[in-house]
Amino acid sequence: MQTIYGDLRIIDSHVHFFSATFFTAFVQQRGRGLPVHDRQALLETLGWEIPPEDPVALAARWVAEMDRYGIDRMVLLTSLVGDEASVATAVQAFPERFIGYIRVDPHQPDMPDRVEYALGTLGLRGIKGFPAMECFHAYDEIVYPLYELAAAYQVPVLWHFGLLQSAIGAHLKLPSQADARYSNPMDLQKAARDFPTVPFIIPHFGAGYFGETLLAAAHCPNIFIDTSSANGWIRYLPYPLDLQGVFARTLQAVGPERIIFGTDSSWFPRGFRADVLETQLQILAALQVPREAVELIMGGNMARILRLE
Repeated sequence: MQTIYGDLRIIDSHVHFFSATFFTAFVQQRGRGLPVHDRQALLETLGWEIPPEDPVALAARWVAEMDRYGIDRMVLLTSLVGDEASVATAVQAFPERFIGYIRVDPHQPDMPDRVEYALGTLGLRGIKGFPAMECFHAYDEIVYPLYELAAAYQVPVLWHFGLLQSAIGAHLKLPSQADARYSNPMDLQKAARDFPTVPFIIPHFGAGYFGETLLAAAHCPNIFIDTSSANGWIRYLPYPLDLQGVFARTLQAVGPERIIFGTDSSWFPRGFRADVLETQLQILAALQVPREAVELIMGGNMARILRLE
């Protein structure tokens, strides 16, 4: 991709694959008690399109976005527990463009078997979850079988900590369904220490737990920080800081080798968040980050984590 740094290999490490299955479940869950009960009407209110039933058709639309903006690969995150088949179908249709993660709920007794099937048979290459949604700490024993699988299959684990507000909830000013007792990235320290070969990823700079994210990463060299989304959590910090300052402090704390680019792209017609990419490249240029470091952040680190060519 041609950028202000010249031609760069861009790997987007954080894209939500909002399948038709996900949309149906999501609107049913978050649509209860709202003024708009009809699925189509609610999504029109939000400005979203209902995705095609066929995951391959949705995947093809993402490939078109990638070609339009010069994106080499995308990591597709399963956005609903139990919907990993949709992401696997997309990955199998376009194996040179997509890498898929399974979303997990460690409380479900068959989850280790499903994760092993996803990694060993479906071809997914990562584990993703929301501790504050499924109410577990990253150090809980119930999660350790999943870490053992991540180590065995040499795949990363991404836990969303910090602020969690659904798009529907934010738009309609509904309270978050997350339990903030499980939102602290420092919970990850023990697991990252116990599984030193597993790359652990904290997205959105910790989504409000910025200091805790840097502390966790300082303790554990296998913790990576992803840059995805517009990072609106900054407005809730009790001290003045902008996104350029966030990048500067993260670079000082962990260096470019443990920062990975992502956009948090998710729905159409918005599609790929080129604004996030452009903003972050401009910030790196303003900080005079050398090209070699930018190459790592924008794709090199993710290629290393996923063992891509």
